[in-house]
Amino acid sequence: MPSYFSDLAQQYIDGEWRPGTGSWDVIDFNPYDDEKLASITVATVDEIDQAYRSAARAQKQWAATNPYARRTVFERALRLIEDREQEIADLIVAELGGTRVKAGFELHLAKEFLREAVNLALRPEGRILPSPTDGKENRVYRVPVGVVGVISPFNFPFLLSIKSVAPALALGNGVVLKPHQNTPIAGGTLVAKIFEDAGLPGGLLNVVVTDIAEIGDAFIEHPVPKVISFTGSDKVGRHVATVCASHFKRAVLELGGNSALVVLDDADIDYAVDAAVFSRYVHQGQVCMAANRVLVDRLVAEEFTEKFVAKVRTLKVGDPRDPQTVIGPVINSQQASAVSGVVDQALAEGATALVHGTTTGNLVEPSVLTDVPAGSALL
Repeated sequence: MPSYFSDLAQQYIDGEWRPGTGSWDVIDFNPYDDEKLASITVATVDEIDQAYRSAARAQKQWAATNPYARRTVFERALRLIEDREQEIADLIVAELGGTRVKAGFELHLAKEFLREAVNLALRPEGRILPSPTDGKENRVYRVPVGVVGVISPFNFPFLLSIKSVAPALALGNGVVLKPHQNTPIAGGTLVAKIFEDAGLPGGLLNVVVTDIAEIGDAFIEHPVPKVISFTGSDKVGRHVATVCASHFKRAVLELGGNSALVVLDDADIDYAVDAAVFSRYVHQGQVCMAANRVLVDRLVAEEFTEKFVAKVRTLKVGDPRDPQTVIGPVINSQQASAVSGVVDQALAEGATALVHGTTTGNLVEPSVLTDVPAGSALL
């Protein structure tokens, strides 16, 4: 695993591994113990342009490649992930602070998406439509859009990069991937390395590690990509969608939410408790589908609450490398402060703490609040 952080701490542009030319570095830290894992000089606006131009050049030949030949790349990529699964899991634990269970879950889903991409290469179908002109017919062909820009998040970076990158490539497109600056390896250069080793033509997939402080909206505004795939917060997603609309690009957005889990009076309470605890606390709650609120029928509220609180108190918080750990660190100190702050705010507004966890570094112990007033930020 250490070689991943040293060997892949670069940009991947036009089939070459090279340093960025920006004026500062992205520092990749282990969120549990603050160990410095890697340092990557950021890509500039010029390197964003080089990456997109490279993808556009390579895409033409790739689109003309027989889909059965394209499919073999994804078959090899899947085998490579299976062969390197333990190393990749170790990387996820170190870079994200994800637990062993979380790393296994992420890898399982990443492999499933790659299996789907294997089949997707052969799935596009055309249509024959009637023509208003006698003796003629209209044919509809499904063709690649060209180049897709992908912006991936920090919470499931390997999975969610694969989720956008693999289908785009399978259908004959070129891709430029910008991973989150907190997970540049798992969400970016590791993906490039796997596809490079699987035989993907050079230049077709590019990875740029950078930040808006360096490039502004250049990644979205560039004239080459016709589609921007973004996974992240609704706030940033609104901005991405607005910029895309102003340039007549298609935005594909997967955003965060504030989901509720509802427990009715006929529920299997033990099962409901297990489901609620898993949904809320998996990967420290850094999941777009997390049940941030649990709404319980009054007839079963007392029983559910008692069992829910008891279950939460058993969750081990600590080193994500320990197989017994259920809750590891959040991704960075800003997130730790944000979680602690919103809990303190809710308590100040009148909420009651049934469990009030403490925060140590990036380890945020679970809290369970009830009687949260209407209008609270938690709702």
